[in-house]
Amino acid sequence: MEIQNLNFEVLAHEGIRIDFEFNSDKPTFGDLFLIVGFENPNQPHNSREFEKLAELEFEQVDDYFGIRNKTEVGDDVKIWLFPIINGEEVYHNQGPFDAIRITYRVLGNDPKTAKMFEKTFHLINSNLDVTPTFEGKRIENFGEINEIIIKTIQYCKEELKVEPGSEEALQLDW
Repeated sequence: MEIQNLNFEVLAHEGIRIDFEFNSDKPTFGDLFLIVGFENPNQPHNSREFEKLAELEFEQVDDYFGIRNKTEVGDDVKIWLFPIINGEEVYHNQGPFDAIRITYRVLGNDPKTAKMFEKTFHLINSNLDVTPTFEGKRIENFGEINEIIIKTIQYCKEELKVEPGSEEALQLDW
């Protein structure tokens, strides 16, 4: 992955996004909902694969899922998870989905969120039949993404002159 060609300002503001494309069975909303740790009474599931990810503590946030921030530092949601169809995040859709996307908005969160993002990556990658991609390129190991996170945090501090997750960072316009 060519780090020098990345736009760190965009990554800082919009987030580092990893897509996990499903290799075989594509989940429905009922399947995906199990990530919160229980069944959706209104949406039947076809598979229980997403139950394996309940330890991440995702919650339903409108039609998406997020790991909520339990501190006073940073955004309300640390990591977002979106269902994807044809490369686009979908809203109020029953699926089946082609992929899921996790997003970590570096500027809006304490740098420690990077470890949670890494754990999320590994649990999804090891428990689901998926192919992870970043910017359309296959991720061979998380080390590539970690390097991008480090450079993006550095960009926030050196170029934007803010500490990620701080009140000043949250006030920046985009």
